[in-house]
Formats: sequence, structure tokens, C-alpha cells
Amino acid sequence: MSSPKEIELKFLVPAAARAAVAAEMARGSATLERRTLAASYLDTRDRRLARAGIAWRLRREGRRWIQALKAGGANALERFEHEVIRPVGTHDPLEHAGTKVGDRLLVLLERARADGVEVEVRFRTEVRRTARRVRTRGAVVEIAFDEGRLLSGDARLRIREVEFELVSGSAVAMLALADRWRKRFGLIHDPRSKADRGDRLAQGEPHPPLRKAAQPDYRQDADALGAFGAVLDECLAQINRNAIGLIEGDPALRVDHVHQLRVGIRRLRSALRSFDGWVPMPPAALVDELRALFAELGRSRDSDVLDTGVVAELAKVGAPPLAMPAGAAGPDPAEALRSQRTQALLLALIAWRAGLAELPPAAAAGARPDEATLQEGGDDGEAEAEAGSEGEAEAPEAAAEGPPDVQQFRRGVERRLRRWHRRIAADWKAFDTLEEEALHALRKRIKRQRYAVEFFAPVLRRRSVEQYLKPLADVQERMGELNDLFVARSRYQELLAADPAAWFALGWLAARIAELRALARPELGRLAKASPPVAR
Repeated sequence: MSSPKEIELKFLVPAAARAAVAAEMARGSATLERRTLAASYLDTRDRRLARAGIAWRLRREGRRWIQALKAGGANALERFEHEVIRPVGTHDPLEHAGTKVGDRLLVLLERARADGVEVEVRFRTEVRRTARRVRTRGAVVEIAFDEGRLLSGDARLRIREVEFELVSGSAVAMLALADRWRKRFGLIHDPRSKADRGDRLAQGEPHPPLRKAAQPDYRQDADALGAFGAVLDECLAQINRNAIGLIEGDPALRVDHVHQLRVGIRRLRSALRSFDGWVPMPPAALVDELRALFAELGRSRDSDVLDTGVVAELAKVGAPPLAMPAGAAGPDPAEALRSQRTQALLLALIAWRAGLAELPPAAAAGARPDEATLQEGGDDGEAEAEAGSEGEAEAPEAAAEGPPDVQQFRRGVERRLRRWHRRIAADWKAFDTLEEEALHALRKRIKRQRYAVEFFAPVLRRRSVEQYLKPLADVQERMGELNDLFVARSRYQELLAADPAAWFALGWLAARIAELRALARPELGRLAKASPPVAR
């Protein structure tokens, strides 16, 4: 009945904008359609479909019953969708046979039956939909405004969202239209589907979950642009899922969402460095906005480090009570994510990714941005000066004349990892003389190296990756602990004039910093002596 792929993007509609959105939808009288939709979502009690990333739905639309099978697609915009009309309100998985996801559904249900587990209705939706089609420059887009609720037992969740689905044309053009609506109505990007939200509700956990980093998945014979696309999709998923977690999530998980969001941003910026010279890069203004958001969230995290870490440790050792450093509360990260500026950034990143997918092969290399644009910034948002322990600047690699082929890409990966490894080894030899700023730069190089290995893992020998990642992860964790102590020391130094009791904290911090430096040196040495991974 339908194409197996849909391209869409969804936004939450703030309560204050509800009437304005409804009025704008009513303007499209020629294509306006109003429907009442009642859907049941099917799964096993132990969530075998949800855990496989599959949503199976039976929905009544007027007098028709439509059965749909959905699954995640290649990026934030794409989803697999296969719909069939059913003669009655009963489900039949065989209707989806012959599609990749449909065949996977049949295998899952067969295994479930063998285990004595049957499919059942896990949750339902009741929605009033207003839809219209809009012709914009380069695309025809269906805009749907849904209001209603999700239901699972006695639990309820409100639905008030607007969805943009590409009917024909360019995804980038669709996103430009969505951005105009975002500006007018203050829309909030929501990467979750109704199935995602309903599955959480059925588990008794209505809030968005934490989204941790995962290893990108792409073919071993991928070229640079194909690998880059998969890496971008993974980084953006971590960013967007934790962004909605801060906006709509459990307040108890605020600190964790901030941390995971910053990890996602750092990984994205590391991805730009890792693929630099092989693929097109985003505009400098977009990278600057990403750096600014990272810095703002960093100020929030710095206060969290004090609240949940150092303050608690000092209390355990009998430190005298003293006022927290001025300004330690930091900005509200949820408000930062709701802001027009951040929402514009999130949508711009998605649009830039969509634009890469629409590039002709000949444009794959793109222009090389200024080197400073892609330097990985510190927690304060300043660009990292890629200088060695002697102070010399790190020479950039030569820009590629064109997109590398598969073998060139693999050789380039090996060379890049070896070059970055040599910088870490050089810092190990000078470790005892490194001051705080140099240690901070070393910590970022270690993170960048770990992320790069994870990004390139599909084209690297698995055993060499495993052997290298272990010492890399160990020293990264140690350097992170050390950096947290440096942040705390700076804050407590601000208190000395007002409260001499801060001397106790600074003395404890000095001893703890010396202890961690002593532990970090041999760990860094094991990493320096390890061999970077090699290509398959």
C-alpha cells in the first residue's frame, strides 16, 4: 500500500502555541483533512519487538483498518514503514512477509511462540489529526498536527505534536519549511515516535531514557563518506535523545542527561576532526554554535561535579562546612535546550546531514575549512591549541584532492591513528613536567583517539581494536577524574578571601591530585607502548 521508506521529522507543540498552530493548519482548506485515529500497538510482554527496534500497529481510520510495521532507518529522518489494509480489526504478521523487517517480525514471533509467549496489545493511542499538504520550493510536504493521548492500563501521556513528512522532492527543502514553523511557533524537536513513548509508558517509565554512545555500524567496504554518514547519525542520535531527555525527562536524571549530551557533542566534534580532509565539513558558524552549546552545558556540569563529587568527598574526611563557590549553580540546561538558538542548531545539524545524503559523488570531498574551526574546544568553549610539550604546533594533514576510495580511506585511517598516537606517547614522556593546561589538552587528545578508534572500528581488525581500547579507556577515565579535581580547585580558590576554611579543601585537593597523577603515569605508559589498530 505504501513505500517502505518514509522521511519525516516530529516536533512537540508548546501549550502556548497550540491555538496558533491549529489556526495555521486550518488555512490549508483545499488540502485539509481531519481524522480520528485509534491505534493498538502490539508486542510480547517481554518487549521482543521493541528490543529489536520494531513497532507493529493496527489502527482504525474511519471505517478502515490499517496495519503498519515500522522500524528505524538510516538516519534521523528515515524510517521503514510498510502499511496494508486489513478487512477486519485483527492483526496478521504474514501481511508484511517479503519485506526485510516483515521477515524479521515473523522470526521473532515464531521464537516467542516456541517460548510460550504470545503477542498482545501493549498500549494504545487516541488521536485527533489535522493534516494538510504544502508545496514549498523543492518539495511537497504533508504536515500533520496530532492531539490526543497514549494509554497503557491506567497510565496516560499527552500527545500534542506536529509532524513533517516528505511526499516528494528534497528532504533539505522539507527541513527548511520545518524550520520556518519552528521559528514561528517555538516548536521543540522530538526524536521519539509514538511507539517509543508508548513502550516506555507500558514499562511504567514515561520519561525519555538516557542515550549513551554506541559504536557506529557500517559495511567493512564503506568509503569515507559512507562511514562518515553512519558516524554522524550515531552522534546526532545521542545528542537529540538526551536533548529531549533534558526537556521532557525525569529531573533525577538531569545530571546524567547533561553528561551524555556533552559526550554526544564532543563525539560529533571529534568525528569532524577524524574525517577532516576526506569528506565535506559543516559551515564554520554551525561548528561555532555547537561549541557554544558545549560550553554552556559545561558550566552546568562543573557545578554538578562539586555538588555530587568533591563536596561529598570532603564531608567524608571531616572538612569544615563552607559556602559553595559563587555562581556554582550554573545555567539551567533544560532552558538552554528549549531556547530558539539551540533548537535552531539541532535542526541545522539534521539539515546539514540530510544535505550530505543528497550530494552528487563528485562533490563528496568538499572544501577544507580553516584548521582552527575544527580544533576540539575545551570545557570553556575555547579552541584547543594543538601544541606538543615543547610548544610546537601540530601540522595539519594535506587536504585530499578528491574523495578517497575504499583502500585510500583505510590507509588514511591507519596513518591518522598512528600520528595521533605519537602525540600521546610524546606527552607521556614529558608527563611529570606537564602543567594543568597541558594535562587538559592531553586529556582531550586521549578522548579524540578513543572516539576515532570507535568511529573507524568497522574497517579495523577487531582484535587490534580490543587490545588498544582497553588501556585507552583506562587512562581516559583517570584523566577525567583529574580534570574534575582541577575544576574544583579553581572554584575553591575563589572562596579563600571570604572563607579561610577553603584551605582545608585545597589541601585535600592537592593531595588527591598528586595521587591521581601518580596513578595516571603508568596507565599512560601502557597506552603509549600499545600499537594503534590496523585496517582489515
